[in-house]
Amino acid sequence: MGKRVFKIISALSFAFILMFSLAACGSNGDKKTSLEKIKARGTLVVGLSAATPPYEFHYSNNGKNEIKGADLELVKRIAKQMDVKYEIKDMDFDGLLPALQSGKIDMIVSAMSPTPEREKAADFSKVYYKSTNVFVVRKSELSKYAKPSALKNATVATINSSTQQAVTQKYFPKAHLKLLGKSNDLALAVAHNKADAMLVDVPTAELLIRANPSLAQTNLKYNDDTAGAAIAMPNHSSKDFKDAVNTAITKYKGQYEKWIIEQVKYVKE
Repeated sequence: MGKRVFKIISALSFAFILMFSLAACGSNGDKKTSLEKIKARGTLVVGLSAATPPYEFHYSNNGKNEIKGADLELVKRIAKQMDVKYEIKDMDFDGLLPALQSGKIDMIVSAMSPTPEREKAADFSKVYYKSTNVFVVRKSELSKYAKPSALKNATVATINSSTQQAVTQKYFPKAHLKLLGKSNDLALAVAHNKADAMLVDVPTAELLIRANPSLAQTNLKYNDDTAGAAIAMPNHSSKDFKDAVNTAITKYKGQYEKWIIEQVKYVKE
């Protein structure tokens, strides 16, 4: 009887050891870095808001919809650096960080600035571009907005969750914010008297004014407190993933402004 019990215990012990060994092997095999997971999948999934030309925007090519822009040019180089394909997921700007946190996308490349609040939700790359923000108003009222005091109680349109929203709140705390999802919506709001002014970066302002001749840039320009545009990656991303992104940025940062100029020709009025 004793020998039989001993054999049963020995068999059970061996089974448990084997089970935990296999589990450990499976666990180790699943511990891939962020970059290794992307490489294994073969595709880098990138989130952006294709509504801010010339950074990212929709373009009709012989009836076929495409997404173009300077940020997309950067995405292409990053995917090449990682030796993978890329897939774009287009969404409203304020939905990008939630999508990143939920694992729906691998990174955000949408002229996003690494503010302290955003840095709590994501890891950020090196900065690849920085522009200046300018207020745009109706051309007929341009003289009215010669001084910042004119905007004190104005209705200002900005992209929701953007750095321009933060700039407006900082310098014009009593202004009424009209938060929208796309830069074209900002221009329409001002043009149709639903907002007094909008705050956008200079390249975007020039494009929106070209498409809406009733608008004009003021001389009221403001730099935001952020370092500039950077790429957002999930919190605690692996070093090899961040290194690959930063290597691509270092390599192509000098070409980014050239891409902006090149992409302007594709923006339709």
